[in-house]
Amino acid sequence: MLEQVTSILPFLAVFIPIFFVILIFIFGEKLGIRMGWLAFAASVSTLFIILLMWPGSLEGTIFKTHLMMIVPGIWMFIRADQLGLVLALGAAILWSMSTMHSIGYMKGEHALRRYFSFVVLCLAWTVGVATSGNLFTYLIFYELFSISTYPLIVHEETPEALAAGKKYMIYILVGSSFILFAIIYTYFLAGTLTLSKTGILSLAEHGRVPLLILFWSYMIGFGVKAAIMPLHGWVPDAHPIAPAPFSAILSGVMVAVGTFGIMRVTFNVFGASLVRELGISLPMAYIVAFTIIVSSLLALDQDNLKRRLAYSTIGQMSYIVLGTVLLTTSSVWGAVVHIVNHAFMKGTLFMCAGNIIKQTGKKNISQMRGIGSKLPLTMAAFTVAALGMIGVPPLAGFISKWYLCIGSLDAKEIVFVVVLLLSSLLGAAYFLPIIYTAFFQKPGEETFPERHGGHAEDAANPKEKSTPEAPKVMIIPILVGAAGVIIVGLFAEIRYFPLSVIKIATSYFLK
Repeated sequence: MLEQVTSILPFLAVFIPIFFVILIFIFGEKLGIRMGWLAFAASVSTLFIILLMWPGSLEGTIFKTHLMMIVPGIWMFIRADQLGLVLALGAAILWSMSTMHSIGYMKGEHALRRYFSFVVLCLAWTVGVATSGNLFTYLIFYELFSISTYPLIVHEETPEALAAGKKYMIYILVGSSFILFAIIYTYFLAGTLTLSKTGILSLAEHGRVPLLILFWSYMIGFGVKAAIMPLHGWVPDAHPIAPAPFSAILSGVMVAVGTFGIMRVTFNVFGASLVRELGISLPMAYIVAFTIIVSSLLALDQDNLKRRLAYSTIGQMSYIVLGTVLLTTSSVWGAVVHIVNHAFMKGTLFMCAGNIIKQTGKKNISQMRGIGSKLPLTMAAFTVAALGMIGVPPLAGFISKWYLCIGSLDAKEIVFVVVLLLSSLLGAAYFLPIIYTAFFQKPGEETFPERHGGHAEDAANPKEKSTPEAPKVMIIPILVGAAGVIIVGLFAEIRYFPLSVIKIATSYFLK
């Protein structure tokens, strides 16, 4: 049975990062790149607070903190339930990795105080989203997170970065407008914005047409952040432009915030029973299945490494939505655990891409021939994470796909099993050539001579022979990420691992 207790811990998880932002703002100019350690301390402190709540969540405890009453009947309050803690845990781990990586990657870059301040602010708002107790609180943190992301996307201040930032803001503002409408309409229909474990709406009381309008408004709004096609256009532009450590956060957590919103709407606003009654889960499943396949096909044609990873993210996030809307126990387990698994895998891949860019200046896959001998630790970590993304057992990605496939069979929808298997094959088609290029080709051999014109000039560059491995602050996070991909896969069923908490949450949401 779920037990709700009043606790200061959710408050601390959200507001401790803000304290560190103040420190960064005050002392940043004096500290220079060392302010990155303050950002790292903020991430680790947040992770520690979340871990303090983790054992209680296994016992069914929900931690809550009421902040203030906005208007009569509507509080701003934080409520750390099992589902929210999974997202918060994945975020805190990835931020800890990314902020350490930033200390090496951002050395010598401009506007460091702005960069680290907004990185830590984004952590605070992400944990706020994960632990929001009602839709009003969710909207506040969601909008703060969306706005705080903009300075990080445009950090380089190049025309390309500014264009990507402008495109991002247009998409996000349109999506946010749909979410705001949906939240107001929800209050009009239900008279409350508080999230419930079984939903706050009913077909008999509210009618089919209003509920369909409401559902699809939420799906469009959150679908922008979740990068569901055709609402994905900001992702391939923003990820390659942002600094690599923040690209890891963008891909590993920020897009997941959109899928998390879809989960909240499905389970805590509508409720699984109502979604089944309305018959809207299958149309949504086909939309995200289309996204999974098309994004994988588009990834195949990308020579820019970060852009290929961005298209991969689009498809991977649709895994989470697919598992959610199928509404079987196994599919939801696969969906929620993929939030953490994907954070480990994709975060590691983007940070590896950052190491390659920082150490060699190369951004395109066709330029990376033989790079495995020059950056062996970086490419070893990349290989582990890439194999996890493909779904090779017993790595983390395999666990997600296993439960998603079982859930598809439980729903008697074998077509989605085919989609998932095809996606894995396409993943192998766009990840394995990168590994082959890095380890088995020599500089001067052309990977894609017809499509990309080759880069034989790399062989003539004497600096290639002396390229050093990245510094320790950039290596440790990717090795931790690669180890996480292995450990989460091997020991997924162990108590205190995310899957244990997920099983508690879904036992209530799917009733």
